[in-house]
Amino acid sequence: MRYRILSILLMVTAITSCIQISGLTSGFSHLTKQQQERVVAYKGRIADIHDYSYVYAVAVEQVKEFLSTHEKVLVYDFTPFCTSDNCISPDKLKDLCSEKGVELLVISNIYDDVFQSLSPRFPMLIINMDEYGTKRRSKYIDAFYISLLGKNQKEIDYALYHYFYKGTYLGSFKSIKDIKELSGAGAELPLPLHLRKKDK
Repeated sequence: MRYRILSILLMVTAITSCIQISGLTSGFSHLTKQQQERVVAYKGRIADIHDYSYVYAVAVEQVKEFLSTHEKVLVYDFTPFCTSDNCISPDKLKDLCSEKGVELLVISNIYDDVFQSLSPRFPMLIINMDEYGTKRRSKYIDAFYISLLGKNQKEIDYALYHYFYKGTYLGSFKSIKDIKELSGAGAELPLPLHLRKKDK
């Protein structure tokens, strides 16, 4: 009986370790060879992407260029395997954004399961972690969003949805319910105070 319990504990520990490790790094090595070949280190304009069967690794400057040329944009910090109530499938979010007249940029922060979320309606982007010289997920995510938002993940309470109006960051949403209340005026947001951009 003792050996059986020990075996079960070892199995649970191994499974837990695998789950934790899969979220620590970019997950690129978890892709099949065919999937790896469909990841593009993209250098062009995001608006010029028309083949949505690839995953495009982009730099923050490319995202900023897109934001500067579109009036209302929601950036989704997407984790493909997230099952939290605050996560939503990119396709459903696309429907919601279309209703509000808002452009959507889906930017995955990890390669695990990303190919399962490809859509014929928008490009699947991913943070180009080579820009930051690290494969450690927490580091390249923070570096990317500090550059994009001017805030780190802790400062925005790890919110996933970031709203821009005419290229200016207005604030971040933690819940999909807040996004449903987006004002048609574009510049007014029903954001909790601690998630709003604070002018220095």
